[in-house]
Amino acid sequence: MVYKAGSGLLGLVAVYILLMCSCSKKESPVTKDGLEFPTPGEVHAEAQSTSVKLSWLEVAGAYGYLVEIAKGTTFTNPFYKSDTLFVTQTEVTGLEALSNYTIRLKALHKDNPSITSKGLLQQFTTVAPPIIEKVPDVVVAKDGSGNYTKVQAAIDAAPTNRTSYYYIYVKKGEYKEVISINQDKPYIYLVGEDSAQTILTYDNHSGKPKPGGGTFGTADSRSFYVKGNHFVADNITFANTAGMNAGQAVAIYIDAVASAFINCRFLGYQDTWYAHNATHQYIKNCYIEGSVDFMFGGAKTLFDNCQIHSNRTGGYVTAASTPTGQDYGYVYLNCNFTANAGVSAVYLGRPWRPEAQVVLMACQLGSHIRAEGWHNWNNPDNEKTAYYAEYKSTGPGANAIGRVSWSHQLPDTEASKYTFEKMFGNWDPGFLAGNVRIVVK
Repeated sequence: MVYKAGSGLLGLVAVYILLMCSCSKKESPVTKDGLEFPTPGEVHAEAQSTSVKLSWLEVAGAYGYLVEIAKGTTFTNPFYKSDTLFVTQTEVTGLEALSNYTIRLKALHKDNPSITSKGLLQQFTTVAPPIIEKVPDVVVAKDGSGNYTKVQAAIDAAPTNRTSYYYIYVKKGEYKEVISINQDKPYIYLVGEDSAQTILTYDNHSGKPKPGGGTFGTADSRSFYVKGNHFVADNITFANTAGMNAGQAVAIYIDAVASAFINCRFLGYQDTWYAHNATHQYIKNCYIEGSVDFMFGGAKTLFDNCQIHSNRTGGYVTAASTPTGQDYGYVYLNCNFTANAGVSAVYLGRPWRPEAQVVLMACQLGSHIRAEGWHNWNNPDNEKTAYYAEYKSTGPGANAIGRVSWSHQLPDTEASKYTFEKMFGNWDPGFLAGNVRIVVK
């Protein structure tokens, strides 16, 4: 994953020019016993990506100086306040890259330090972080240009019981293999060359004969299975191509306690995406496609800015089976619910288990979503226990008045419960920083 930005040097020059050209705001000087106490002059700000060096000219009659910084282009709610500075320069760290900040500089009167000058306000902008090149531990390539030609071979060769990420880079191609990451292989970071062209796929489905006898069920029809904790996938497609009429056919089965996915695609029909009880996932900027119950299971999951795509009329998006006592089920934040042309009459969900939880936060809903929204799986008792809710849904499929009476439209006071921090605390999903570029030597 690469953060594209201009040259760091050009960024610094641009910021310097901006600062030299922007107008500083001064108020009238303060007087003390009839003597003028001038406001400081222009501040020179040398901004980096996460820090800034500030300097200014000495003010006649000043004892010291105070520097405050607020985020944004107006000075409100400063997050940084210096102690008294007895020099005309300072450095402030802990800033955010590519962000606007406003400085307020005051001088303290030498005869009475409790008297300050009027504040000088001036803005600066931090620059893009420097690009960091990262070499993966191994490379998988179908054409033989990497360390392995199969993804499973690279996983099998990975060290066991790691406590830091092991990076497996997968070049473009369709890798048709059933892939498993065992519990003794935590901290696997799987990153693809291109999310649409790096495809991990198979075509097993429920009822299909097994090579050694018997038939596949739902869970073992999966194309990809992960039990290793702290798994991350980045720029990968997970697919099951068994087809629309094959029945249950899982593209990915997640049984790792914690896992995270960014810029990934999950393709299938019935039961595309399955995450087990006692697991949690963060799914960011991903695409999930299916027909019936295509996101199901008892996990605690945040889908953040994802596209949820239905490919069959009369289907169901979710079939959550949230366990009793679990604080969250599925939360969709700023997601876009779309469908194939001509697809209609799709339910947002039905409860696979009685206490299913699904909450939509500020999502865009296409016209394929049914007015009633939710289904009780032909069991009225589920209406007493399942928790289905929406907050400020928009689009032609949004219909607060027409929803089933046992669902909820959340007030503003409830919305604050559905954030990453409230769901996961200080958990780090492990994504590469935006300025890291994977390079293959």
